[in-house]
Amino acid sequence: MDKGIDLSGGSRRVWASWATAAACLAALFFTYAAYIPGLFSAWQREEYSHGILIPVVAMLLGLNILKEKNLSARPSLHGLWFIVAGYLFFSIAELSAFEPPAHYGFLLALSGILWTLYGTKIFIALIPALIYLVFAIPLPRLIEVSLTAELQLLSSSLGVFFLQIMGVSVFQDGNIIDLGTEKLQVVEACSGLRYLFPLMSFSFLLAFLFQAPLWKRAILFLSAIPITLLMNALRIAFVGILVNRWGSSMAEGLVHDMEGWTIFILCILVLLVEIWILSRIGKTKNTLRFDYINLPSRIDGLSGFRAGKAGLMALLVCLLGSGTLGALDLGNRTEIIPVRKNFFSFPLALEQWHGQQDFLPSNILEALKLTDYWNATYRRDNNEYPVNLYIAYYQSQRMGVAAHSPANCVPAGGWEVKDQAVVPVALETMTMPVTRMIIRKDNASMLVYYWFDQRGRVMNEQFSAKWYLLTDSITKKRTDGSVIRVMTQIDENSDEQSADERVEDFIRLFYPSIKTYIPQ
Repeated sequence: MDKGIDLSGGSRRVWASWATAAACLAALFFTYAAYIPGLFSAWQREEYSHGILIPVVAMLLGLNILKEKNLSARPSLHGLWFIVAGYLFFSIAELSAFEPPAHYGFLLALSGILWTLYGTKIFIALIPALIYLVFAIPLPRLIEVSLTAELQLLSSSLGVFFLQIMGVSVFQDGNIIDLGTEKLQVVEACSGLRYLFPLMSFSFLLAFLFQAPLWKRAILFLSAIPITLLMNALRIAFVGILVNRWGSSMAEGLVHDMEGWTIFILCILVLLVEIWILSRIGKTKNTLRFDYINLPSRIDGLSGFRAGKAGLMALLVCLLGSGTLGALDLGNRTEIIPVRKNFFSFPLALEQWHGQQDFLPSNILEALKLTDYWNATYRRDNNEYPVNLYIAYYQSQRMGVAAHSPANCVPAGGWEVKDQAVVPVALETMTMPVTRMIIRKDNASMLVYYWFDQRGRVMNEQFSAKWYLLTDSITKKRTDGSVIRVMTQIDENSDEQSADERVEDFIRLFYPSIKTYIPQ
């Protein structure tokens, strides 16, 4: 006689354990539900379009690892620390309105649940699959912007190098490639990040599937970086040749897209050739195990899974964390927007200095997403070079909208940074540290002073500005701030001292006036 499913004793405890695991995951997804759409939005961008596949592949990797190793679950309380850390990251994201802490917090909490429910051995075995999930998370905007600026200039230089090898007469001006009849600008989209992010995730997957010593796997994974740089530079050189011969239409539309896809496919082929070469080094021939990305039929090691007290503790922590954060509703705190004067009334006359306002183009304003700005050129003597003052103000620097460092914007205009240092500027009541840069383009040299003025703090380094932006958003409920840039030309017939004196004299005059325009 068929007795059906036995829900007594051990079987009942197994079902209860799986129900506990499901409840933990449900609480986690419920808490982080508001941040999951942000990932899907990021995956619509070409740099992260591969991201939607990564969770599926990571799950397959994890299941096949468990099937092969056949480990039994031994719940551990050590994973509770990861769950708590995940909810702490969520709190930071809610208080600051920055999404990256929530994304990384979700991964931490998920890892903690797996560690707590299934034990240390299974958690260690699943680390490769969990690390692979990191590639689905977009980089913080600050890091991405800085990386883009560096790669733009590096790709331009390598592209010009390859063009010169091919006998093409070319001149580089920052990230602008001058072919004589045409000029190519290596914009953000051509920096190489659209290759780098998906290629690094793919090389990590190949390195895991490659049954070889660790050093071979490391070489395979890390090689994605130079492969991306070189292949992107070759693409730029190839586009330069086509544009030089058939005109600018070769760098636009369908032709441009096809060039991009062709280079990406070539990058993958280079990785496969690299695997073929590495597999033949040494006495043992190494192979790729594609069975790791198949769906396994069953996993015997977890058939008798029992969560026990550790599982109940994990569920308790998840429920308490979700309930507490839900009750506090940290994300709906009202942000304080300080009262200030509009830059429309900023003075054009500062003692002997007289200015003329300059307006930014609409496409630049759209990219910067600033709240208010001041851009004017001041002159005190017709026989002297003028000084340009640019102030960008943001009343709220949240969700990727923030002040940009001039150091990141300089290469986009074809300028090259020749010298950069932090120097003191003596004001009437204080000495203010500012970043001083010498930039050059063709035969022209400019002196640039800039700093971040953020809620009463003067800072020079963008990472410090981001750190205080995070802490002030939590402790002060404020994220307003600005970046200030003062710039003048350096006379090629004189030293830099006169330009320094001119800029510092102007800063002493205008800086006291900004307190009503930039809240302290």
